[in-house]
Amino acid sequence: MSSFPAPTSSHADQIIREGYAKIFEGQTVFLTGSTGSLGGCLLYKLALQLPTRRIYALARGTPEQAIEKWRIAMPDQTQAILASKKVEFIIGDIKAVDFGIQLAVLEKLRNEVTLVIHTAAKITLDANIHDAIENNCLPSLEMARIASQFRRMKLLVQISTAYVNSFLPDGPVLERSYNLSDQDPEEELVSVLSLDQSPYTTRFASTYAQAKYLVERLLPKRYPLLPILLLRPTIFGQALRHPYPLYGLENSTPMNKFFQSFMADRGATQVWHAAEGYKTGANILDEIPVDFVANACLLHAAARTTGIVQIGSELYQPLTFDEYLEIAITNAPPAIRRELPQVVFTEDRSAPQCFLAELVQVASRNWLFDCGRSYWLKSVGGPLSLRADKFEIEEVNKMRIRQVYKRAVERAERARM
Repeated sequence: MSSFPAPTSSHADQIIREGYAKIFEGQTVFLTGSTGSLGGCLLYKLALQLPTRRIYALARGTPEQAIEKWRIAMPDQTQAILASKKVEFIIGDIKAVDFGIQLAVLEKLRNEVTLVIHTAAKITLDANIHDAIENNCLPSLEMARIASQFRRMKLLVQISTAYVNSFLPDGPVLERSYNLSDQDPEEELVSVLSLDQSPYTTRFASTYAQAKYLVERLLPKRYPLLPILLLRPTIFGQALRHPYPLYGLENSTPMNKFFQSFMADRGATQVWHAAEGYKTGANILDEIPVDFVANACLLHAAARTTGIVQIGSELYQPLTFDEYLEIAITNAPPAIRRELPQVVFTEDRSAPQCFLAELVQVASRNWLFDCGRSYWLKSVGGPLSLRADKFEIEEVNKMRIRQVYKRAVERAERARM
């Protein structure tokens, strides 16, 4: 008997009893962001691990440009994805009305698409709020407007982020909406776009998180009858298994960027604020592999889950900031290990801290993201499984650190040439 809570819908119960393959046999998917880390992983799974009928992949520019990006990210898998004959490119631009899709093509989508997965985003943590809204809020609203015309659509999956609630104090963050103000979201959007800076921006971990916060408030208000799943992943890590271990675009794996910056600060003393109530980095730094996010997304899509779902390390293996530092230090080459920074934690949150600490603000916080709506996923096997043992996780973490150090050495050597 499973130790996990019972699923919350008849579709989820069916998946546990019979599997999910049959559900995907009739699915025609409209996928945006297929050249990103999560989108590429979803593309791989939809094309090669699931009996999906067809995948319409939105591409800006030409199909050849998208394929080249796939080849860089998935050099040994791209040919098989193309050979599946499931993928059809839709040329468009998420910043345009109707995404710039031709009317005849749009009509075809209206008649065929059963599942929409909107992953397209521009994750730039230090972007100004206007750029963040234009790249990560307005396109989501346009996607919902387009999807509302799809006659056979069963679900729209909108990728959000767990950090939409980064204005909350440390502690539990539930799978629900939290409103920062009583202002109508439409008025808040107009206000943000009309000002040089939003008065609430500093309350969020990033402007990207604030843009997604607005998405979560606006979508149900504008489209109350549309079946929408708001998927909130925590920090993306490199893949544990698929398309291959350590898959993931370099700019989409924040902890790897952290490891690179940490290693580059040779011989320094780094001052970090300890999370509230801690003396060291004993707080959870929430990361989950990108392929586990993709698995959760597809299983919830098969179950037609709607509302808010959080996907984080509670479904994987929670690690503390101290543990990540230990991983970085113990797996460093001996010559580099001797020169790594010394980390000093302070409970005085007004004390100046190192540049890296100012950049990686979530490292000094201790949000505990509830993932209760996804516990049932761990009862499911096959290629979309969320099961992982500690040894497998430890081996992949060792591999990733060695990869980071190797690339750093290679970059340093190229710079000296």
